[in-house]
Order: sequence, then C-alpha cells, then structure tokens
Amino acid sequence: MGVRREETRTLNEKSNLVLIGFMGTGKSSVGRSLARKLDMQLVDTDQEVESATGLTVPEIFRRYGEVRFRSEESLIVKKISRYENCVIATGGGVVLNEENLTELKRNGCLVCLRSRPEIIKSRVQRKPRPLLARDNSLENIQRMLQERERFYEKAELVVETSDDPLEKVVDEIADWFALRRSRQVRVDTDGGAYDIFIGQSLLSSLGTLMVERVKGKRCLLVSNPRVSELYAERVRSSLEKSGFKVTDGLVPDGEEYKSLKSAEQLYDAAVEAGLDRDSAVVALGGGVIGDLAGFIAATYLRGISLVQVPTTLLAQVDSSVGGKVAVNHPQGKNLIGAFHQPRLVVCDTDVLNTLDPREMRSGMAEVIKYGVIWDSGLFEHLERVLQAEPGMSPTDLIPIITRCCEIKADIVGRDEREHGVRTLLNLGHTLGHALEGETGYQVFRHGEAVAVGMAAAGRLAVSTGRWSEPEQDRLLKLLEAAGLPIRTEGIPSGGLMAWMERDKKAQGGRVRWVLPLSVGRAEVVPSLPDELVEPVIREFVR
Repeated sequence: MGVRREETRTLNEKSNLVLIGFMGTGKSSVGRSLARKLDMQLVDTDQEVESATGLTVPEIFRRYGEVRFRSEESLIVKKISRYENCVIATGGGVVLNEENLTELKRNGCLVCLRSRPEIIKSRVQRKPRPLLARDNSLENIQRMLQERERFYEKAELVVETSDDPLEKVVDEIADWFALRRSRQVRVDTDGGAYDIFIGQSLLSSLGTLMVERVKGKRCLLVSNPRVSELYAERVRSSLEKSGFKVTDGLVPDGEEYKSLKSAEQLYDAAVEAGLDRDSAVVALGGGVIGDLAGFIAATYLRGISLVQVPTTLLAQVDSSVGGKVAVNHPQGKNLIGAFHQPRLVVCDTDVLNTLDPREMRSGMAEVIKYGVIWDSGLFEHLERVLQAEPGMSPTDLIPIITRCCEIKADIVGRDEREHGVRTLLNLGHTLGHALEGETGYQVFRHGEAVAVGMAAAGRLAVSTGRWSEPEQDRLLKLLEAAGLPIRTEGIPSGGLMAWMERDKKAQGGRVRWVLPLSVGRAEVVPSLPDELVEPVIREFVR
C-alpha cells in the first residue's frame, strides 16, 4: 500500500486559463475580472493583433480581409501560448483553426463561454463586429454558432453567461481552475483511502470536494479565533453553496487547549447541532486544531468523517496526513488519541501568506526531517534553496509540500499504526516532545523543539558510529539556514529524561530513538545507555 513519487497526480500542470467562445459571450470582461482575482496577466488576442499590426481589427478586415486577419491571429496565438500564468481572452474565430486550439491547449486550460443567440445579438449591437457587418440577424448568429459548435465542444469547461452576474461566472471559473492546477496525492491505507489536494485558491472549492466524499449535509467547523477571522467565512460560504449546514466550534489558540476539556465543549456543540454518523468534522487550522478536531471525529458516535484543512506549513506537510489524532495529558503530549484517517485533506498554500514567519520556520523543520529520513534529493534541494534564500513563497512551496505528502502517504500506507517504518517520522520528536512538555508548551513552537531534537539525534548517531561528522555538519547548517534553533539555553536538562520515558513512543520504559544513518536513511534504535544520552542532551539543552 502507499504511493510512490511517480504516482502523484497533478490534475493539470498547465499555467494558462484560455477563454474561447462566440463574440458577445463576455470573454473580455470575464477575462479582466479573472486576471484580477487570480493575480494573473490578461492577454487579449484581438488587442495583441492590433498591437502587432498597428491597425484595428475592423481596419484589417476592411483593407485585407478575413484571411489576412486569421494569419496574423495565428501568429499571435503561437506566441502567447508559450506565456506563463496568463488569462487569455481569444477572439471568437480563433477556434476555426484547429492548430490554434492545439497551441493554446499545450499550456492552457480551455473554458468556453456560452450565451443564448438573442443575448449575443443584443450585445454585439453595442460594438461593431466585422463578421456581422453585413448581417447581424438572429438567424445568421444561430448559423455561425452551429458551424462553430464542434470547436467549442473541445473546451474542458462550458459556462453560461446569459443571465448570471459577472461575479458568479468568474467565481465558478476560478474555483474550477484552482482544482485543475492543484496537485493531488492519494493515500491508501487499511483505515481508508483519501486524496490530498495541494495548490492555490482551494478554500473556495472545499464544498465541491466534500460533496463527493461526505454523505451527510451537517458539519462542525473547528477552528481558533485568529484562523476563523481570516478564513472561516470563505470556507463556510463554500460549504453552504454545496448544501452543508455549518456549525462553528471555536477553540482558543494554543497547545494547552488540545485537551479533554476542549473536546468536551466540542462534543456539546456537535450534539446541539444534531450531527449524526453521516456528518463531518472540518478542521480549519494548524496541528493543534487538526489533532483536536480529529479526536472529536474519531470518538463522536464512535467515528464520523474528518476533513482536514491545514493552515500552517507544519500541518500541511505532516500532521494533517496519516490519521493520528489526539489530545494532550498533563503527563505527556498526545497520550490520549486514536488512528482515524480523514476523508479529504485540502492544502491551500494561499493561507501561508498570513502565517507568522516563526510558524513558517517551524514547519520547515518537518520538511527537513523528510529529507533526512527518506529523500536525499529533497534534502539537497533544501540546501540549495534555503542557503541561497531563507524565505520561500507559497507558490514555491507547492512542490515541496507535495513531496512531503508523497513521503508521508508512502510511509503511512506501509505502516498505518506505527508498528514499523512509520516510527521514522519521529526523528527529533523524542527530545522535542520532552522540551515542549518541560516548558509547559509555552516556549517552543513544535518545529523548533523538533529541530533541537534532530540536532541531538544526529549527535547520538555520530557517537554510535551511524552518522558521519560531515553529515551532522550538513544537518546543523541546514537547520540554521532555515532559521531554526539547534540548541537551547535556560532549561534544566534533568527533567527531560523523565518526559522521554513517559513519551508514547517509549516501550517498556525504554526510550526509543530515531537516528540518521545517511542523508535519506534512518533507523529506530530501541534504547541507548543513559551515559551516552545525557551528555548529548546537556550539549544541546543548557
């Protein structure tokens, strides 16, 4: 079970959105609005022809005829079809040359705008159209539409523009295009198979995606106040458009609220909302919200559907995938939990634009972890990118998030309940969880604690002959390049051993360690002698 890198499905790598359709269907106005909404460049083929020839379209027709215009138009199509990240509004007759369609489809998704003939007639009267100069009758328009129908049918999406307001048309196309451009990773486990969608502008498509995967129409939207203020309205609107009745479940921000007390409050909200076994819990937030909401979904009515909408880098690459859900206990992190796979994971990278820089750095620790335990190519890519430029845009992160999800899917597919290879995902977490617990979850972000834990695990691996000094140096440099700590001060190391012994990864009172062997490979070590561990802990925790 699981997924290999080559099995990742990208629904559409094409970067352009191409509008085709008869004259008067709204390609120019829809194109302008789409370009603004999607932050893309607008290219209009008629305007490009006019710019290239120095003549207006009616002048070209009048002086040289339609054949000359089509020739100029085809030259422009060949040129602009190689552009990137553009909304291309085409002239009505572009489709008459099948080579034009071939060129435009090479790097573009085709959307056909359609209107009723009588609507087209009323619109074209406002602006002269060369092909209708002699006959703009309804009958002629109907004839031309019939002649071109076979070309318009080549579009991937057809949108009616006769009656709907411009905003609705634009929203429909934008949501469709976001899904077309998203990357998709399939997770296949004994506990259920599901898809991860990774891309931009995906929050508005959540309802569409859920309708296909959730049987009922009631859901509990779990979030915290800050994330809710930023994104809940967009998520709720998408869900309600798809027929869902949404109940809010707000939890204060912070690891300390990932508790049974918070869970009880969410159970109350679920009961009051009338959630049944066909209903769903939607987790909108970072790792704390994902774990807590997942725990509710796993235990309410003995288990209902869970949809993860992670809003932090750490949650997108790690905690939202794999089905681990839990709440904390005063004696340890995630001690009360379950394995409950989601029905769907939606990673909208646009939400990372509002993420605190420190939280972004925290998430990068988990990304680096995947490189250390599984993928040397990812590690080397991070070395090149982070050491050249510490910050990455959300768009740049899409392939990195995708790769991390692929790795997590592969590992979870092999070992859903952490009896073997899945334990490798705990690199850095043995000491990391202890640091979080010892400081009452108030000092470290999760990734920061894991970074210190990875640095210490690397030193233990060097001490036991598993890992070389040059590789340890590479790890430390990469962590520092990502802006992550490799040591911490002011925390007594004495209590950390007790935390580690109580950790859920411990077996029979023995602390298990995940240690790197080489970049891209690691192993689980059942136990290490205290006289070896304690000096290393003191080296990194002072």
